[in-house]
Amino acid sequence: MFYVLWTNTGSEEKIRQMIREYADPALYSRCMIPYKLKRHYFGGSSKLVKIILFPSYVFIETDHIKEFINNIKWFPGFNIILHTDNFYCPLHKHEEILLEKLVNDHDIIDISEGYMEGDKVHITAGPLYGHEGFIKKVKRRQGVAILEMNIFNRTTEVSLGLDLISK
Repeated sequence: MFYVLWTNTGSEEKIRQMIREYADPALYSRCMIPYKLKRHYFGGSSKLVKIILFPSYVFIETDHIKEFINNIKWFPGFNIILHTDNFYCPLHKHEEILLEKLVNDHDIIDISEGYMEGDKVHITAGPLYGHEGFIKKVKRRQGVAILEMNIFNRTTEVSLGLDLISK
C-alpha cells in the first residue's frame, strides 16, 4: 500500500535520500516522488523540463506504516503521513493503480501524444493512452492536458505534457 508523506516544499529529494540511506529497508519497498515532463518553449525552440507532480509529497509503499514512521520521524523536513482521525490512510486502490500506470520505472510521467478531432482528444501514445476520460481540458499553446484525478481523498486538477499532432 502507498502512503503519502507530507514534507516541506523543495525538500522532497532530500527526504527520499535520507529514507534510502537511513530508513530500515525491511520497512518499505518503494519511495516515489512522481515527476512530469513538460515542454518549455523559448524563442522558437523547446526544452524538456522535469517538474514534481505533487510538490511537498513523497509516496511510500509499505505494509508497516507505524514502524516506518517511528524509523523516520527524526528526519528534518518530515512533517506527517497523511491521516484521518489518528488512522493512517493509504491511497485508495484505484488511485494507486492510476499513479502506477502513469509513471515509468524512473517515477516520471512522460509526454503523451495525440490529436484533436473537434472537441475530443485522442491519445495515440504515452501514459495518457486509455485515460482520455480523465482529460477535462487541453491547453494547446502550453502543450498540456488538464486532468481531474481523485487523489488524497479529494478531486485534484493535474496538468500533464501533451504533444498534439495534426491528424
